[in-house]
Amino acid sequence: MQPDLLIARFGELWLKGDNRHQFTARLQKNLAGALRAAGLRGGQLRIHEARMMWEPGNASDLPAAFEIFRNTPGLANVSACVRAPKNIEALGDAAVELVRQTWTGPQSTFVCRARRVDKHFPENGPLIERTIGDRIGHVVSNWRVDLRTPAHTLLVEILRDFACVSATNADCVGGLPVGTAGRGLLLLSGGLDSPVAGFLAQKRGCELDAVYFHSPPYIPEASREKVEALARNLAARQGGLRLHVAHFTEIQNAIHSACDPKLTVILYRRFMYRIAAAIAERAGIQTLCTGESLGQVASQTLENLRTVDRLTDKLTLRPLIGQDKSEIVAVAHRIGTYETSILPAEDCCTLFVPRHPAVRAPEGVLEANEAKLDVQALIDEALARTVVVQL
Repeated sequence: MQPDLLIARFGELWLKGDNRHQFTARLQKNLAGALRAAGLRGGQLRIHEARMMWEPGNASDLPAAFEIFRNTPGLANVSACVRAPKNIEALGDAAVELVRQTWTGPQSTFVCRARRVDKHFPENGPLIERTIGDRIGHVVSNWRVDLRTPAHTLLVEILRDFACVSATNADCVGGLPVGTAGRGLLLLSGGLDSPVAGFLAQKRGCELDAVYFHSPPYIPEASREKVEALARNLAARQGGLRLHVAHFTEIQNAIHSACDPKLTVILYRRFMYRIAAAIAERAGIQTLCTGESLGQVASQTLENLRTVDRLTDKLTLRPLIGQDKSEIVAVAHRIGTYETSILPAEDCCTLFVPRHPAVRAPEGVLEANEAKLDVQALIDEALARTVVVQL
């Protein structure tokens, strides 16, 4: 007996009232795109009885689809299910057989949970749980019921059209479907922080473009390839992503030649914000998104963040602003960007950086240093040489 159906449940979409269908329709579109991108074709994805369901064209596709569902914002949890006749004996038989195949290893604890959507089903939820739980406990290696902290959960759902059991259940990302909260432009580097920030913005419904600042010949193409790999991770949740690769070499050379070395980092950031805001304006994007965390590095003090915010009227989202590195690393592991982010590669933000960068750069001092440069010409050249990669 193998699972033949995925059933996922909505989280906070239930708070959306009369326009909920707009959110569920976008969620269905995002899932369909992610399944296609993974090569999982031929299945049927539909909304059924307030749940998102997917029937695979090939049963071997189910594990890969399960991970896609887990990683798609807008879903609360997902189960790999086996359908069974709508009677308590048949459900018990299916549950015992499924548990025997799925719950391997030493004797452990479990709980049976029942959701009875079809109120005409003769047994109520508690009776279903006790009946099927007792069968499992007596038949499957004498596993013990634990209602508080079980190692495993068997889920029984009685829907109007059919019933099913699941021994494989997982929490999903939660949040809102990508694309239901507008668009943002992510300043994406090859490090740990910015892809995690992008994921958290997606989780709140923000569809992303991304901009990467590249400085050849100082920065090798391997660094750009690393950023593209991180961008593809984000692209999978929204059916594709445009990566704007901005040429940054001349700006860095100009700053290095003419400006106070202690201001290098914050001057880089000011140019990045100006360029990102211009790209966003051209693309009709409402907001910028960054991986900045308060106080993590010199450019991310309150004073320095304020000097870059004042350069543009675009709202800047900073999903990581209050998180420490261990929290960021945990999310990177969860979304699958950690191993890519830690690969050795140069980053333009480390180019010509002084040993002791300014942590509180007065705005007047920054403007005086920028007065030594043709700021608009440098920005215009960077924009003219920006290329767009469709991922």
